[in-house]
Amino acid sequence: MTRRSLLDPKAADETTVRDLVSRPPRVVFPENTLREAADLMVEDDIGRLPVVTREEPRRVVGFLTRSDLLAAHRGRLKATREASRHLSFGREPSE
Repeated sequence: MTRRSLLDPKAADETTVRDLVSRPPRVVFPENTLREAADLMVEDDIGRLPVVTREEPRRVVGFLTRSDLLAAHRGRLKATREASRHLSFGREPSE
């Protein structure tokens, strides 16, 4: 199901969510990496992934969004930039 199908003005008021589901949902598990989740979003052109546990795959424990992935990446970029500020490349310390 996509946002597009939910907002389709041609859908009748009696349309059920089940009627709009066109494929099995894609999910991630808490132990998946952010890279794995991002790859899945890109491959399937989706913006949100339900997070479920392997023990109870029908129980949603959270959602991961594109914004979440970008925020995590922003944090890594900032940390990398800060670390590189403190390095002196190719210079010997002053005597």
